[in-house]
Amino acid sequence: MNDSKNNARMARGLSEFIPARQLVVEDLEFKAVREGRTRIIIGVLVFFGVFLIILGRLAEVAVWHDAPPPYDSVQADIKTRADILDRNGVLLATTLETFSLHANSKLVSDADHTAELIVTVLPYLNYDKVYKRLTSGKDFVWIKRNLTPKERQAVFELGQPGLFFRVEPRRVYPSGRTAAHVLGWTDVDMNGAAGAERAFETELMEKPGSPKKLSIDIRFQNVLTEELQWGMGRFKASGAAGVILDVQSGEILSLVSLPDFDPNSYAAASPQTKFNRATMGTYELGSTFKPLTMALALETGADPNTLMPVQNPLVIRRKSIRDDHKSSTPLAMFKILSDSSNRGTAMYALNAGDVAQQDFLRKFGLFDRVPIELAESAAPQLPREWQDLTTATVSFGHGIAVSPLALATALSALLNGGELIVPTLQYRSVGQVQPRSRVIKPETSDMMRDMMRYVVTDGTGRNADVPGFGLMGKTGTAEKPGRGGYQERKLVTSFVAAFPHSQPKYLIFVTYDEPKAAPGTYGYATAGWNAAPTAGQVAERVITLTGMPPERQLAELLPTTTGGQR
Repeated sequence: MNDSKNNARMARGLSEFIPARQLVVEDLEFKAVREGRTRIIIGVLVFFGVFLIILGRLAEVAVWHDAPPPYDSVQADIKTRADILDRNGVLLATTLETFSLHANSKLVSDADHTAELIVTVLPYLNYDKVYKRLTSGKDFVWIKRNLTPKERQAVFELGQPGLFFRVEPRRVYPSGRTAAHVLGWTDVDMNGAAGAERAFETELMEKPGSPKKLSIDIRFQNVLTEELQWGMGRFKASGAAGVILDVQSGEILSLVSLPDFDPNSYAAASPQTKFNRATMGTYELGSTFKPLTMALALETGADPNTLMPVQNPLVIRRKSIRDDHKSSTPLAMFKILSDSSNRGTAMYALNAGDVAQQDFLRKFGLFDRVPIELAESAAPQLPREWQDLTTATVSFGHGIAVSPLALATALSALLNGGELIVPTLQYRSVGQVQPRSRVIKPETSDMMRDMMRYVVTDGTGRNADVPGFGLMGKTGTAEKPGRGGYQERKLVTSFVAAFPHSQPKYLIFVTYDEPKAAPGTYGYATAGWNAAPTAGQVAERVITLTGMPPERQLAELLPTTTGGQR
């Protein structure tokens, strides 16, 4: 009986226990389902939120373009520059897209191994510098910018983590070394650093779709470069420079400085090769100054037929003025210039006076830097005091140092009718006038053309003549100053040539720094044996390129002066 009661109580307890447990289980399952649904909803909301943020970011970049790029602190500005062309439309500078290598040092697994591999495929890089960057702990470090396609592929095939590429613009110069000093270069961030790239920076950046046309004729540039390179080799000169000017417009058609460099690899070039000798170099250019003194004499009333006693000693302040080509008789102006007489030239300058001489040279721009667009334009080196000895030596190009471009500009004014024209590297179309000022009378200019023609037919410039084109010219040989005075064996030789005689169009100025005697020069290293023939070769090739028609022989047109001299 007791057992029956116990069984009944157990049955009641079990029946009471089971529903309660089921209730608890059902509550737990419902709670889990509810929490799962909540998580799903939150996850969906987060997903759509992130998606909307990304979508908005993409829209902002695509529409407004004003969002900062990733790695903004080191991101190079993506700049576009206009192309640069020569006067005939030949491409001189353009912009191409290249790949640049950078790294996230936090993602580089083995900096030592990665650095070794990079230096293997890019051997010009320094291992220590690469390793230092790969261990810098920075998210972004440049390794090498502006890789070639071959270099980029070689780095890509290394397969190293943490290395990345970025597309960047790079300035490219298709003509290489040709016109390097004219064009200059841009830095890795596409900022103009020298030459035309710097001079016309604003225009090149503000009008990227409009090519910039220069006055340079790449054909003339090649001719002048080749002839000067050949001459440097033949005469073993340490340097050379040259200019070709349009004497009527002031346009610079060619400007060369040697040794030169490749602007595509400007970082590897030495300071010596980057130095522009034609505009930055200042030299005592010797007797190429003498035509200016003759023009001064004519402007101050000298009679070209008057005989000057050049056969007599000329001593000023116990300094003797010497002539390389000594004369035993008096000479008139034409013969003084053609024989390059220092004494006769000094006499004309002394007669004019130091004040007139200084005013005259200042009027020709020789007391200031040439106002060309290039920043690379040097101021002249002028005498500290202007005594009578200074007047004499400056008259034949000693004691005053100017750039080849400065003297070429001044000499152009002697031959173009008497107008000093500001030289320019910008192309001038027909009708565009470059700033100019009258510096001598037209009749003085006519006389100077005749005198400089006579230098080539009967004087020191015979080796420059191009028959049929009335080439005019003047030699210049100067000893370089050094410790203790002038150095007889270190010369700067120059020659100015212009043609045609009847209506001058082109002026060529060439100069060699420390040329040596060569086979066929009979031991001489003076301008008549090196600079003059170089200028003549350049003139002949320019004539061929332009198809200039020949001019009739002019010897019979030159005036006859006292004593049968012209």
